[in-house]
Amino acid sequence: MTVTDEAGPRTGGPGLRALADGLLPPPPAPPASRGRTAAGYLLAFAAALAFLLLTPAGWARLDHLWAEDGARFMVDAVTLPAFSNLVDPYGGYLHALPRLVAELVALLPLEWTAAGFAVSAAVLRAVVALISFAASGAYLRSLPLRVALAALVVVLPAGNSEPLNNMANLHWFLLYGVFWALLWRNAPRVPVTLFVFLAAVSSPLVLVLLPIALLRLALPRKELPVAFLAGALAQGVTMLFAERLAYSHDAVDPVQVALATLLRVPVVAFTGSEQVARFYPEHGNLPILAALVLAAAPVVAGLRWGDRAGRLLVLLGVGLGALVMVVSLTANWSAVLQAQQPTVVMAGQRYSVAPCLFLFAAIAVGLDAVPARRWERLAVVAGRSVIGLVVLASVLLHLRSDRVVLNGVPWDESVARARVQCVEGGPVGRLEHEPTDWFFEVPCRYVVDGARTRP
Repeated sequence: MTVTDEAGPRTGGPGLRALADGLLPPPPAPPASRGRTAAGYLLAFAAALAFLLLTPAGWARLDHLWAEDGARFMVDAVTLPAFSNLVDPYGGYLHALPRLVAELVALLPLEWTAAGFAVSAAVLRAVVALISFAASGAYLRSLPLRVALAALVVVLPAGNSEPLNNMANLHWFLLYGVFWALLWRNAPRVPVTLFVFLAAVSSPLVLVLLPIALLRLALPRKELPVAFLAGALAQGVTMLFAERLAYSHDAVDPVQVALATLLRVPVVAFTGSEQVARFYPEHGNLPILAALVLAAAPVVAGLRWGDRAGRLLVLLGVGLGALVMVVSLTANWSAVLQAQQPTVVMAGQRYSVAPCLFLFAAIAVGLDAVPARRWERLAVVAGRSVIGLVVLASVLLHLRSDRVVLNGVPWDESVARARVQCVEGGPVGRLEHEPTDWFFEVPCRYVVDGARTRP
């Protein structure tokens, strides 16, 4: 997955090129041979898929379809022309990649629909993890830190309940993947450029990455930032003109947004949403203070000892994490998002995914930048231990927790019920899926023999 950064025409003069070179350095050559590097990536990819699909929560999603994956993407793939389906906005923005996956899943037997979506989402999330690992080589000297940072994409405490193995919430991970792809100077051209474009036309938040893409234009190999800008333009125009139904009409409370941001980013990053719902009512704001201290120490270290590229990454990680969370909460604000609610941060758990990953990127740079003096290395060892414990605790919690396992109507049972309705003479089959009370209806022609019903 490593190629040489090629020379190319300079854009914006030598001053801008020199600035971009300093802020977005190319990764060093890998120490291992190309064959060993490829084998390492394949093993990491397989391990990521195993965790996402074979832990109890992941296993449950192989036979449970989630929300818009069925009630929007699947039904549209069956009933709408392919092109109009791919460019049809939902919720005020484009979902090209989820809709493309739905087009492919619709070619499979109906019984495989839930597994098709789950496997597709897990594969793409593992790809994001590999991209973050490869691109971080230009910013992190420590291989264990790079491995931990990539592993957090897969085992993030906030990422293995509501956002797990479904295309509807994959765009939170895609945003983080695009972030690293734009920083990856010598990325494989075609696959990463295609990934960036499809992610840009699938996430409403990619516009926050526009400054990085513009800086990349000053460097060679402009196809990647150009693809991003094309996708972002299509997404931005769609968002400008598409209709979006508000979640609620509750007035935004800036104090509650700030409190929710502090809980949903630094606290959730270290503990997970489920744990916050347990200990915040008991301990109040003390967990916020503890999480801020844990996060602030490596962030300050990164700003103090990091090089220009490292400092930029620290600022981007902290700034993008805060920005994405505030925008997400403000755009979707309702009373249920207040910290005083019984579930605290479980409602809208998906909002924490990208902000927590951005924060961990900033933390990793700080831990990597500490000089090699003894007392300072003690601090970095302690910090790396915290990151390691977060990874380990997330794995253990999601192996043991029953709260994240879907236990509603299994997909095969839902398909069987729909076929009974069709056999009894009904015009459509009703396919129930997760969460509770979600369903979609398709003509019996598709339910019985899998024939699409497009006009």
